[in-house]
Amino acid sequence: MKTIYKITIMMSLAILGVSCSDDECGYELESVDGVSCVPFEANKANSGFTVATCYAAESNEPVGVIFDTRYNSQAPIGDDWGPGLNTPSETIHPANWTPENIGQVFGIAIDSDENIYLASSNIYQQGVFPSPASNVVSGQVYKCTGPSWTAVPFFTVPNTGGTLNGLGNIAYDKLNDQLFVSNLEDGNIYRYDMQGNLIETYDPWSPDGGSAGIVNQEERVWGIGVNYESGVAKVYFPRVAIMPNPERSIYSVTLNPDGSFNNVAASLEISGVAGSQSTITDIAFSSSFNEMLVAERGDPHNAKTQSFSKSGGSWSFNLQYFLGGNAGADGENAAGGVDFSNREVDEDIDSECSSQFWATSNFMEVRAVSGFAYGLQGISYAGNTSWTTPAPNANQDTDLFVDFNGTYNTSDKNTIGDVETFDASECFDLCDF
Repeated sequence: MKTIYKITIMMSLAILGVSCSDDECGYELESVDGVSCVPFEANKANSGFTVATCYAAESNEPVGVIFDTRYNSQAPIGDDWGPGLNTPSETIHPANWTPENIGQVFGIAIDSDENIYLASSNIYQQGVFPSPASNVVSGQVYKCTGPSWTAVPFFTVPNTGGTLNGLGNIAYDKLNDQLFVSNLEDGNIYRYDMQGNLIETYDPWSPDGGSAGIVNQEERVWGIGVNYESGVAKVYFPRVAIMPNPERSIYSVTLNPDGSFNNVAASLEISGVAGSQSTITDIAFSSSFNEMLVAERGDPHNAKTQSFSKSGGSWSFNLQYFLGGNAGADGENAAGGVDFSNREVDEDIDSECSSQFWATSNFMEVRAVSGFAYGLQGISYAGNTSWTTPAPNANQDTDLFVDFNGTYNTSDKNTIGDVETFDASECFDLCDF
């Protein structure tokens, strides 16, 4: 298991009488507040690759894809990078990532052993699309291991399915080597070990009444993310309460040292989150642990992606980013997925850690294309350009674009899902948070 071990390793070496150099033992000891630890070894072989999900209408069409986005400085700014990625070595469509095999999926997580996890979802019903394929198991999480990335049922969260019901999203905890899944059936967060065993659940709000179907709006937990602050792990999640007053907030719960839920009420981290949609579907954190991305989903032309920065223990609004073109609200075409990535410079794929991010987007207006792209938009964390200011090139001057299928028409509206990038080990140091 690739995670941090505090004190235990040093005690074990002392008891066994083992003495070795860093090279002989394969790790480098560091110290946090006088306690020795081993830095987290994040993904290496696939660092910089990006996983994305999408809706598929036909039973044999892909519901997910893996792109080789490592060499992003060589991508064409403002144009569709998709054709350049459309080779067997750079675009991977795992054979059973189709509706007939796994149904529709949205949420993605990647663990420290480079396994991918896909979470079943009915979120595409927000558009004009029907329920997932009949053989999907509502609440199912799949595990995908390279090099084939075949999706294998891993565990099932109790869920009865139905309109919009299913799993909200899934997140991996690097520090404690475990998974968290949000369940729209009861509004709970489920904690699983890496063998697929349910350990415990956490209900941040009031208990569910027990009736089948999606829980009331005020109880729904969609997006979920894990951050590391002041020596502990914290699980973050949104709350969008519509009645009696619209309230959009980000909460957290601090985990115990053993990774279990702290039996306390959820803590309010950010209040008054801008936006109008009822679903905040993804939360991501930078490798510095001080930057947060938040993406909402719903109206394909009125959904925001924005960031927050942490200073002195508090989060404050940083930026709103411009996704897609000028349809409805300028640049508010978020599809609900977001994750930090690193910028490659001179083939060093982690030269600039968390300096940019990938977001899923609708209505992307790109160069040399008659129509609109739907897929991924690569954006500098420092900000990008609005579609309307300055005219005429706008975010074509600043951003990367990847269309999922090369059709360039509005029939792909609402079909784009989540995104997750394989981390680079050089960028994450869990001995320093």
